[in-house]
Amino acid sequence: MSELLPFIIAGLVSGSVYSLSGIGLVLTYKTSGVFNFAYGAMATVSAYTFYELYVVHGVSWPISAAIAVLVVGPIMGVIFEPFARRIATRGLAIQVAGTVGVLLAVEASAILIYGTQVTRTVPVFITTASFTVWGASVQWFGVTTFAFTIAVTILLAAFLRRSRRGVEMRATVDNPELLTLFGTGLVRTRRTAWIIGSVLASASGVLFAPLLPLDPVQLTLLIVAAFGAAAIGAFDSLPLTLAGGLIIGVLASLSTKFFTSGLLAGLSPSVPFIAVFVVLLVARKRWLAREVFTAARVHSSWSAPLGAQLSAGVGALVLLGFVPAFAGIHITAWTSALATAIVFLSLSILVRMSGQVSLAQVSFTAIGAAAFAHFAGGAGIPWLLALLLSGLVAVPVGAILAVPAIRHGGGLYLALATFGFGILFEQMFCTQSYVFGASGSALTEPRPGVSWLASDNHFYYVVLFLLVIISVVVATLNRTRLGRLMRGMADSPMAVVTSGADVGVTRILVFCIAAFLAAVGGALIGVSQTTTSGGDYQPFTSLLYFVAIMVIAGGTPWNAILAALGLTVIPAYIQSYQASTVLQLIFGAGAVAFAMTPESMLGGPASIRRMIDRVFARRRQPDVSASAVARPRVEAGALEVTDLTVRFGGVVAVDNFSFSAPTGRITGLIGPNGAGKTTTFNACSGLVRPSAGRITLHGQQITRRGPAARARLGLGRTFQRMELLESLTVRENVAMGAEGARAGNNPITQFGGGNRNHDRVETDVADALRLCSIQNLAGRPVSGLSTGQRRLVELARCLAGDFSILLLDEPSSGLDKNETKQLGQIIASVVADRGVGILLVEHDMSLVLEICHHIYVLDFGELIFEGSPQEVAASPIVRDAYLGTSDVELEAAAASAEEAARSTQEARS
Repeated sequence: MSELLPFIIAGLVSGSVYSLSGIGLVLTYKTSGVFNFAYGAMATVSAYTFYELYVVHGVSWPISAAIAVLVVGPIMGVIFEPFARRIATRGLAIQVAGTVGVLLAVEASAILIYGTQVTRTVPVFITTASFTVWGASVQWFGVTTFAFTIAVTILLAAFLRRSRRGVEMRATVDNPELLTLFGTGLVRTRRTAWIIGSVLASASGVLFAPLLPLDPVQLTLLIVAAFGAAAIGAFDSLPLTLAGGLIIGVLASLSTKFFTSGLLAGLSPSVPFIAVFVVLLVARKRWLAREVFTAARVHSSWSAPLGAQLSAGVGALVLLGFVPAFAGIHITAWTSALATAIVFLSLSILVRMSGQVSLAQVSFTAIGAAAFAHFAGGAGIPWLLALLLSGLVAVPVGAILAVPAIRHGGGLYLALATFGFGILFEQMFCTQSYVFGASGSALTEPRPGVSWLASDNHFYYVVLFLLVIISVVVATLNRTRLGRLMRGMADSPMAVVTSGADVGVTRILVFCIAAFLAAVGGALIGVSQTTTSGGDYQPFTSLLYFVAIMVIAGGTPWNAILAALGLTVIPAYIQSYQASTVLQLIFGAGAVAFAMTPESMLGGPASIRRMIDRVFARRRQPDVSASAVARPRVEAGALEVTDLTVRFGGVVAVDNFSFSAPTGRITGLIGPNGAGKTTTFNACSGLVRPSAGRITLHGQQITRRGPAARARLGLGRTFQRMELLESLTVRENVAMGAEGARAGNNPITQFGGGNRNHDRVETDVADALRLCSIQNLAGRPVSGLSTGQRRLVELARCLAGDFSILLLDEPSSGLDKNETKQLGQIIASVVADRGVGILLVEHDMSLVLEICHHIYVLDFGELIFEGSPQEVAASPIVRDAYLGTSDVELEAAAASAEEAARSTQEARS
């Protein structure tokens, strides 16, 4: 034990700093919904402020620490709060880009100001005194750090639970709108949280400064340890975050004693990532803090006409073809840029097309480069085959990294897992013999065996040819079923999964494709430079790549090519060792500006877009027309729900509710707000797991099936808050209803389904558009439609699928009187013609009483009445609990319902 004690003590000290930073990180995330990847950068600012005051200018340490923590910290909090508020309603990718941009800018600024040639240290400043415990020396500085962290955690927990402001900070997570209604300043509350979080970041930086030499990279990596502490705390609990930081510190310290060689030699700095990944693998989704204030992916609905893109492509190809004529000694940089463009294409597929945040793309380039060197150099495998194999090696790694995305729906947890993987790969694997080796010597990357292709100029054309081929493949992929699934998943995974497609399979496919391309690009980068080593692949480069692909304007492949040229070619022409650092600063600042840019400006100036459309005579998308298609009537069946109970914590949302929604009938489900109607829908469609009860569809139990599986069995739905694919056109949105179930959970069918399948989809889509009278909108992006039109698009998506039971959640919300009447006619005709069953949640009682055949009434999650429209309209129980309508209005509604029922019966006869 005496041998371990010094390591445990050292681990508790460093773990205290990790805990402190993790607590601040969790606090700001819980109150703002923005996970601050720049948290380590904030610690860096305060650490260097303390260094300047205490070491350089000789100011006493109490005054230096007070300024660095209590002045600089609050200032950063006041600055960050409006920034976080601005980006909180944006997509996750933009949130990550904005905060990562701050990190990159701070790191680059520190390097430019202080350089990397001189080692700067901060002496232990509180006291250098120590004492002995069981033979181990314990510094009072470490004891003070540990005690300070414990005290801060206790005081902060008490503040959050017992003070008014603390309660308000906790309430911002659960219901910020309600907090505003009670007269509480939401901005002021969040600003308080950011100030506290920034003070904790500053304290972490000051306390961390004496532990290691000052290095902006190492200080910004403090965030990785905070990730691990926050993960153990489930991104929610401050005490568990404290424990998590201490555990990580102790385990990392003990690793330096027990693992000094081999694979586990790099275990110590990798412990935080391992903690994150283990938590994401074993934790159930409900254990982790929910991702708050999420928003759809931000995008521009405008894209250049095909003629403009083809013209630009030809022009770019001609220009790139002339590069060897003038590049001279810079030809290697140009070749590396083309290979790097392939890496950026892989990142564009992930980030721009499918909305997945990956912060480990450089690790895949390292895998590809190392694998190619071993295959082509060591094993003597033919060059082209070795290139293919180097890409395939990365595929299973990409699939493994996709696991957190599948378990937790991607988002923040995926970003954390990928960033941590980059750290782990660099620390643990790069030095292994089967990767780059521990000797530090570079691996040889052989050129093609054909002699005339081995020269720099000729090999440039090899890489250019491969880039063109891959660009065409990626552009084609974007137009396939998988491409539509990817873009739809980025906009609304819920819409895709309730159409029948398994987005887990889609995510795996996306990661595997991206990993393959990144590895191929990495191999080509290595070949262009003829040698490569592990030091060429730093994890932070992945952050720079991510920011670049977000900031650079243009769609795929233009953003990839421009990003690669900017990061690779420009530094080659600038005779300064700081050129790359300056570019990092520019891209970091650009990411901050990009995150703050309104969505309407992302597509560029409207005047330029109109000019391009005019010059290339963009054709208006033709209307979709189709004659009436007699789809076969669905087989008789029903959605049967027995004793359904749904609890959220101690709240019973639905209590022992049983009902039946058979085919060929419109079943109404009504009740006041909060009655449990949407919760019932979510339980039926698999989005909420019931606490008790049984759900069957056409006699088959589906209680434990996922939403995609239920959709493939014939259960479709719309949403109260519309789930549309904002980056797709109306036609593509409607096609998702027809393609989702056909794509299913099979990787092959997710790519496509053949000509016969394509023809059937086209027919079903045209029929659905005709039924909803939106043929003239087929080519328009849904982002520009009115509320009524968007409702009809969502309904048409359901009608395009092979669904036998449709759950329609307030489909008339936002529609005017004429649109509501049209909606009722559509619903009635679909039931009459196809025989489908419809379960309708609706607040427009005129519509409900007119078209429904049977109605269930919920109140506080309990069934209080069921019957025909006439019986419901006449029921005193329903009137008291929900309708509250005058007798004259109820009698009119009942008469209307009776007339509608008589007409329906006559039509059936």
